[in-house]
Amino acid sequence: MGKMKHILAIIIVLLILIGGFVFALPMLTELYKTKVEGKLIQKDSTEEQAEKQDTRSFEEKMDAALSPLQVSYSKRKKRHIWTMGGGETVIMYLLQLKRFVDKNGGKILYMEEIYNLDPSIFQAAQVDLLNDKGDSLKLELQVSRNEFKPGASLLAVAFQVTSLTPELIVALKKLEYPYDLLIPPFGLSDEEYKSLDKINNMSETLWLTLESTKLNKAHNKLRPLRIHHTEEQIETVIGDARTKFPQARGIVSRYGEQAVEHKQLLQAILKPAKDRGLWFMDISANKRSIVMQTCKELEMKCKTATAYNRENSSIDDYTKAKIREAKRNGLAVMILPLNTSSIEKLSDLPAKAKAQGTTLINLSTFMKK
Repeated sequence: MGKMKHILAIIIVLLILIGGFVFALPMLTELYKTKVEGKLIQKDSTEEQAEKQDTRSFEEKMDAALSPLQVSYSKRKKRHIWTMGGGETVIMYLLQLKRFVDKNGGKILYMEEIYNLDPSIFQAAQVDLLNDKGDSLKLELQVSRNEFKPGASLLAVAFQVTSLTPELIVALKKLEYPYDLLIPPFGLSDEEYKSLDKINNMSETLWLTLESTKLNKAHNKLRPLRIHHTEEQIETVIGDARTKFPQARGIVSRYGEQAVEHKQLLQAILKPAKDRGLWFMDISANKRSIVMQTCKELEMKCKTATAYNRENSSIDDYTKAKIREAKRNGLAVMILPLNTSSIEKLSDLPAKAKAQGTTLINLSTFMKK
């Protein structure tokens, strides 16, 4: 009897489970169908959205990609005239155009640089192409001599700090563009270091004193990195400097015409700098510098630059030369002593930079280029 009750109980449980499954099956099927259809709808919606993301014509997308200053049509030449901003050569614009056409299903039929231009035109070229629908389009790219492409060139500005008076703080606060202060991490007064918190728009860069024939006992307060120092001593100095200025992203040499020739000393300086995520800029102006070779071996980001030197130029001549260098080469760095005179000389720098399409940047951005 007990065995019979046990069998009946099992049968009842099975019937309940089967009944529940039969009852739930349509619901499960509907749920699965809803999920699948939902995913399909979502997929279709995503694909449809992707298709709708860019409904512009080939010509409109090309305009956005090359950013001409002006677009017109010449009935005489039977060509669309695209006036391009200065700061880029016509060859660079042609390469950009070709990349766009290839990527967007068009085809370049003909390209040729042209000469004997209007004085207002720096360079020009004619291009015949097919758009993505096979329709022909005839262009003439004209690079303007007077109007510049925004961001066509870059100029970094830095000031060498030897003191921080209240007058300098006021003058620096008036500068409305990015710049670097090359700060000696040792040797200034506590008040001068505290006054850095009052300055806006600036980036801090470590201005470390390196081995030089110009050094004497008066420079000991700067904790110079010298040939007779051990690797441990040099690493301690760099570590202390980094701790004092944790926001600093790089090191610029001060003095250092001997240090940049001495490989063992350079390695002892650059290795702990690299370990702390710092770049290095050599402004010693020593033609025998081996900084770039040593940095290449260490796979470290380094550059050389020319700071202002009152022995061979005036501040006016130096700043004009650097502005021209940015326009000509696309990239330049201007390093001046921090004083009221040099700040005043740069009061109209943003206007001059904008007029030639130059963007003012800090040193860390410069080092990435």
